[in-house]
Amino acid sequence: MKQYFLLSDKQNKNSSSDYQLIYMSKVEGVDKDHPRMLHSHQSIVELILITAGSSKIFIGNQYFPVKKGDLIIYNSGVVHDELSSNDPIALYCIGIKGINETNLRADALISDRAEPIFETGQYYAVLLPLFQSAFDMLEQEINNYNSLVQTLGQTIIELIKANVINNQSKLAEDSSKLIIVQEIKQYLDVHFSEEFKLSTLNQEGRWPINEYYFAHKFKALYDYTPIEYLQRRRIGEAQTLLINTDLSITEIAYQVGFNSSSYFTTLFKKIVKLTPKTYRNQYTAR
Repeated sequence: MKQYFLLSDKQNKNSSSDYQLIYMSKVEGVDKDHPRMLHSHQSIVELILITAGSSKIFIGNQYFPVKKGDLIIYNSGVVHDELSSNDPIALYCIGIKGINETNLRADALISDRAEPIFETGQYYAVLLPLFQSAFDMLEQEINNYNSLVQTLGQTIIELIKANVINNQSKLAEDSSKLIIVQEIKQYLDVHFSEEFKLSTLNQEGRWPINEYYFAHKFKALYDYTPIEYLQRRRIGEAQTLLINTDLSITEIAYQVGFNSSSYFTTLFKKIVKLTPKTYRNQYTAR
């Protein structure tokens, strides 16, 4: 994966839009052995254009199949994960800050109840070169690249809003029987760095659910046990910190909820197939 950041809002004097592109990244099939773990982005909306392959991606509370030509929209705060497959996906990603759409919460491009996968259809042939051009400009740092990429990014967003989202958005169905399990999963998404024990689920009547029933349903819904999910959630946030900050590996380990930096490194290597140090060196473009 290659990821590049644009200049800050203060540095980018040529932008006239309320929203700003923060970064772009490109994932190729060779990155399949080092998938991105459970993570979310506060105050940032991500647009993902699948350019090759097919896979299954966990978004919010369920898995969605994705394939070449699909557009994925991650609202801010939505936890997502990627699964490797025999047909590894390649994609472009744009991170946007400052989205403020009418009738939606801040930092959301679609309803939080809407399905986040959109088939681009005839618009894929238009969107792909826009994503490619924006990324190439940013990677090569051509003259005035920041302003040019911002302009291309705004074109992409307006094209998607007018021709993709409005035509295909549909509300996902809620299942009242799974509300408690989903509430606990959402709690883990936010409080991933805190200690969590299944035995305290029903403490003070907070979640009236049997811990064994919960564990069974959780596994059936999300393909992971609650502990495995929590580990992947922590590793996912650690990946973000490794790419976006200068914090030491030990500081990151404790910040995401591990009591031992050595255990963090061992688990990170087991899941990501790279040590935290190697991951940082390999996936930090600048």
